[in-house]
Amino acid sequence: MAETLQMIIDCDPGTDDAVAIMMALSQPSIDLLAITCVTGNTPLNNVLHNALRVLRVCNRTDIPVYRGADKSLLDLSYTTAHDVHGSDGLGGVVDPDPPSLDLVQSEHAVHAMLRLTKERPGQVTMLAIGPLTNLALAQRMDPEFTGRLKKLVIMGGNTEGTGSETDAAEFNFYTDPEAAHIVTSEVQCPTVVIGWETCINNGLPWDWFDKWSGTPTAKGKFVSAILHGSFVAFEQSRRALFKVCDALAMAVAIRPEMVLEAVTCPIMVELHGHVTRGQMVQRIKNTEGLPLGPTVEVVIRCDTEILKQLFEDTLAE
Repeated sequence: MAETLQMIIDCDPGTDDAVAIMMALSQPSIDLLAITCVTGNTPLNNVLHNALRVLRVCNRTDIPVYRGADKSLLDLSYTTAHDVHGSDGLGGVVDPDPPSLDLVQSEHAVHAMLRLTKERPGQVTMLAIGPLTNLALAQRMDPEFTGRLKKLVIMGGNTEGTGSETDAAEFNFYTDPEAAHIVTSEVQCPTVVIGWETCINNGLPWDWFDKWSGTPTAKGKFVSAILHGSFVAFEQSRRALFKVCDALAMAVAIRPEMVLEAVTCPIMVELHGHVTRGQMVQRIKNTEGLPLGPTVEVVIRCDTEILKQLFEDTLAE
């Protein structure tokens, strides 16, 4: 019997976040303690609605949802990912009975993170699949916060200088570079980073996606609807393979043995470059002689057969 994995998901749903949440809920070994929300793919109220909507589809409205940061640490210009995720973050697919935001917990997401990790020191895995604003705020409020985590798994950053939001930077890190810098330079627990290029290079064939997204279950119909809203058209015109970044990060958290290749090194986030702001740099050579931060595991290659199985579990009744 698999060991129970106590988890908090910090996210910004987002179609790929939705699939990641559903993947977690499909696994009996996952004890999902909370969903903490942050502005990212779409503004915060949409994010909250979307998290509640996913929980309702999965019949798991017992899981608490918390409101987090609605802007980056410096509150600079913010760009949604509506071109990828649709006008509401879930493909623009109309919900005839949208969940009420009254269901959102009154406790702030950052306070919930601090409380839950104090109640369960060394037991909680944090899956961070949005901008890292909430985690950075938690770290600033309590410098021992990440030291109480069992593990931190981050979807963010990049490994080859290829950006998703800019020529140089991935969306989550670019949306709040200061937050990404704080978290990655001060983290005190085992940390795994799944970057943009890793997601692209560990995708699945589109014909496999067509079969998977046609799964005739309630969950399958929901996922097919939100992905075909705008995500599929956007991705198929640009990618040779189907990839869902946040779901890959979730898969690595659930089945760490699926990682076939990784680089272990300190990383840093560029804050000042005119073109490279938000870019993640692997500090392997340290030719600049700058102080090195904590060592993390940067995932490069994964077993996509395990990923397929987890995707199939996600849509099963």
